[in-house]
Amino acid sequence: MRFNSKPSFFRFLFVAIASALLLAACAPSVKVRSDTDPGVNMGQYKTYNFFSQMGIEGENYSNLLGQHFRDAISAQMRSRGFTQAGSPQIQVNVSIGAKDKVRVNTYQDPDPYLHGGYYGHGGYGHYGSPWGYGGGTTRTSVHQYTEANVYIDMVDSTGHKMVWQGVATFTLTDKMQQQLRETVYNTVDKVFSQFPVAAATESG
Repeated sequence: MRFNSKPSFFRFLFVAIASALLLAACAPSVKVRSDTDPGVNMGQYKTYNFFSQMGIEGENYSNLLGQHFRDAISAQMRSRGFTQAGSPQIQVNVSIGAKDKVRVNTYQDPDPYLHGGYYGHGGYGHYGSPWGYGGGTTRTSVHQYTEANVYIDMVDSTGHKMVWQGVATFTLTDKMQQQLRETVYNTVDKVFSQFPVAAATESG
């Protein structure tokens, strides 16, 4: 059987790639960073527990938020050989900071009088003028959003000093707030990807 549908195939391929990029752009992007006290070997610690009231357990937060973080962090600590204890070597605190920000985008509407073809390698590329000039009207859009920072701090119980901190930064969405448990577990998982003590499944 002979197929003669090269244009249709390429159109399908273009739509598929564009859809994938759109989904990736809509997914919340989490940036993670961490810092360890250079004079401390985190492998020396064997026990942990949480501050009696962590920063996220004040009256301004959901009652479930602190418990979700405790459960998610405990799972990560257990996988690394730590034991929760009444007199721990490490105390864990979680706090959140949020900032309202504004994103300004400037873009150009295509000129309705330019009937550019589909240009590029092999006839496939971008719509518009073959000289790369789209023409049209310049527009500006303003988008307000909330940037959240989650801080996971580990404090040496004896020296009363921070020995490790992991930070996750992301744009807070309505969906993330509605799916609170999933958001917390995903955030903790990404932060602990930079924890200096590897999980048993990672080290094995």
